[in-house]
Amino acid sequence: MNRQQRHNSRRQITNDPLLDRLVRDAGIPDADREPFIKWIIDSHWSEFKEDRMNRRNIIENDIKALGIRLPNGTMNKEYETSFQLPADRISGIALLGADELGIEFSVSDDGLCSLKGIPAKSGDFTLTLRYRTVDGEPLSELPIPIAFNPDPRSLWVARPVPADIQFPKADEDCDYVCVKEFDGKPQKDIVAASKRGRSHAQDGKPRDDDFRVSFNPQNGWYVLAVADGAGSAKYSREGSRIACTVAEEYCKTYLAERGHLLEEAVGKYAAVRSNEALQPVVEKVHEALFKGATEAYRAICRRKDECESAVLKDFSTTLLLAICRKFSFGWFIASFGVGDGAIAIYDKNADAVRLLNEPDGGEFAGQTRFLTMESIFRDRTRIRMSIVPDFTALMLMTDGISDPFFETDANLARKEKWDALWDSITADVELTDDNRAAACQLLDWLDFWSPGNHDDRTIAMVY
Repeated sequence: MNRQQRHNSRRQITNDPLLDRLVRDAGIPDADREPFIKWIIDSHWSEFKEDRMNRRNIIENDIKALGIRLPNGTMNKEYETSFQLPADRISGIALLGADELGIEFSVSDDGLCSLKGIPAKSGDFTLTLRYRTVDGEPLSELPIPIAFNPDPRSLWVARPVPADIQFPKADEDCDYVCVKEFDGKPQKDIVAASKRGRSHAQDGKPRDDDFRVSFNPQNGWYVLAVADGAGSAKYSREGSRIACTVAEEYCKTYLAERGHLLEEAVGKYAAVRSNEALQPVVEKVHEALFKGATEAYRAICRRKDECESAVLKDFSTTLLLAICRKFSFGWFIASFGVGDGAIAIYDKNADAVRLLNEPDGGEFAGQTRFLTMESIFRDRTRIRMSIVPDFTALMLMTDGISDPFFETDANLARKEKWDALWDSITADVELTDDNRAAACQLLDWLDFWSPGNHDDRTIAMVY
C-alpha cells in the first residue's frame, strides 16, 4: 500500500468525526464503511418516513372521526355555524371554497372554526378542509359537504294576466291625498296602496283587492274604503272595485249634502256624552256607512244581472269603510266592516289600540263573510264609532297584511303587534307631512316577505 492509499484509508467517510470513529472502532473494513453507512441511512430513512406517515394517518382518521357536518342554510339569509378541531395536533387550518359562496371562515387559537355570512348561491357544494399534521408530510384535506336552499323569493314567478280577461284590473295601485289646513286646523294626509299577491302573480291571476280614499276640502270629511275580493270567486275583483267605488262615493255625497247634521250631532254628544245625545249620532252614521254598504251591495247585484250565467257569489268581497273628521275637541271616527282584515286607530304613545271592526273569522284568519251575503245587513253592530284627542294613524287593511303581522284575530288587540307593524312601515315609508312620494314607498313596502303569506295586500291610512 503506497502513501496515497494509506492516506485514503484514513480519510473521513462523513463530515461527522464521531460517526467515523464509531465505524472504525467497530472494525468495519474501509471498503465497507461507506456502503454500510448508506445502508443504515436508507434503512432508517424508510422507517422514519413510514412512522411520520403513520402519525399523519392517525391524525387524519381522528379528524374524520369527528364527523364534521355543516347545517344547511338559505341563500340571502344570514348563516352561522362552528365546529371544533384539535389545535394541539394540527396547524395551518384553512377551508377552501367558503369565500366563493359568500361565507367567511375563521379559526381561533384553540381550534374553534367559525363560518358566518350571507350565502350568495344556492345548491349543493363541497368545501375542502386543509390542514398540516406532521412537518414534512403533505397537507391533509377533508371534503365537507354543505347545501344552501334557494331564496324562497326567487322561486316566485310573476305571470301576466291574460289580456282578454273580463273586468281587467291593474296589478297595483296607490294614491296620496295631500290635505291642507281646514277651518284653521292642521289636518292629516291620506296614503293608500294595493298590490297583487305573489300567489296570484304565480298563477297569472288578477289582483282581487281594491281601495278608494278621499278628502272633501269643503267640509273636512275623510272617506276610506278597502275591499278584498274572495280568491275563489271568479269576478271578485269586480266585486271589490264596485264595493269601494260605490261605498266611498255614497259616503262622500252624503257628507257633502248632510254632513252638517252629523257634525251637529257629534258636537252635542261630545259636550254631554249621554246616551240621549248619542242616538242622533248613531242614526246619522248609519245613514252614511250602513246605507253606503247597502248601495254597494245593490250595485254588485246589478252587475251580476248584467253577466250571463253569473251568480252573486261570483262577486264575493269584503268591505272595510271609515269616515273621520277633526273637531275642536278631537277626531270623530266611524266605521263599517264586513269580512276579515282590520280597521284600527293607532296611537304610538298610547297603551292600547282602538279596534273599529270585528273580523268575521274563526280562531285563525281565512274564515270570513262577504258583502254579497244579504244576511249581514241584519246585523247593525257592524258600525263602530270613537272620539279621540288625536292619533298616529287610522289604518284599514286587508288580510294580506293583517295575517302576517297578527296571525290570529285575538292578536289584533295586542298593542305590541301594532307597534311592530308601524315600525315596519315607517322603516321604508317616510310618513311626513305632504310627502307625495309616500304612496310609491308604501307600494314598495307591500313586497315585504312573510313565509306562507302571499295574498293581495292593501292598506289605506290617515296619518
